[in-house]
Amino acid sequence: MYYVIMDLEWNNSYNKKLKSFFNEIIEIGAVMVDDDLDVVDTFSVLIRSQLSNKLSGRVKSLTHISNEDMYGGVTFAKAVSDFSKWVGDKDCIFMSWGNSDLRVMLDNLKFFNDIDGIPFIQRYVDLQKYCQQYLKMSNAQQIGLSAAATLFGIDVSEFSTHRALDDSLLSLRCFKKSFDTDALAEHILICDDAFYQRLLFKAKYITNIHDERIDRSQMVCYCDDCRKRMRKVSEWKMVNKAFRALFYCKNCDNYSMFTIRFREYFDHVDAKSKKTKVVNDENKGEKKEN
Repeated sequence: MYYVIMDLEWNNSYNKKLKSFFNEIIEIGAVMVDDDLDVVDTFSVLIRSQLSNKLSGRVKSLTHISNEDMYGGVTFAKAVSDFSKWVGDKDCIFMSWGNSDLRVMLDNLKFFNDIDGIPFIQRYVDLQKYCQQYLKMSNAQQIGLSAAATLFGIDVSEFSTHRALDDSLLSLRCFKKSFDTDALAEHILICDDAFYQRLLFKAKYITNIHDERIDRSQMVCYCDDCRKRMRKVSEWKMVNKAFRALFYCKNCDNYSMFTIRFREYFDHVDAKSKKTKVVNDENKGEKKEN
């Protein structure tokens, strides 16, 4: 069995056909290792943009890829063909730092090659999530590659970050520092239809107060002083995709503005809330209920 760690660089430009901005891949880099995590081979290719004549200033600044470098690249179709041949028929587990590279690869395969799915990937591990578990960090934090490498004691200056091959090699160093076959097994995903449905699901905020997906038991506020449940004294209002209402504690004679935002993911709804104590009764900005 082999492990392939892949990284992509892309240029965000406006696509007239889609009438929206599109992340076009301009570089693919990967490293293949065996069961002992010894490097078997590496892959690196620059891709000539078909949607834009110039790279954005941000991309040039981050990657140090010039327009001239990009002009000398190959087409996306050839790059993917060469990459697929490089992988061959080996039994591989693919990895990337976060799954955004997979979503961008899917978009590019669909747009340029009219292909659904990624044919050369059968099993996948989100290396970012795997390493965060090893570092005992919440997945919600989504630590960057360089930051994680620093926590592992890796000298990031040895690598040209934001270049596809070097980021793959840096990811490999993190993988080596955290390698555990039992822990890894829990993160291996089969790339079937359900995998792609989850991958392509776009998280969205729930903005309808009557939506059955909302857990109303979470829309309560407790007093910071006496810890008792406060009484809602205003209607719920929608502010920046969050529900907001004023609450009052009779015991302590104080008010708090409570805000809660619900976001739906593929398999769960996440709720985040905060409250702010209102000091001046005359400036609450909310109409009290009778």
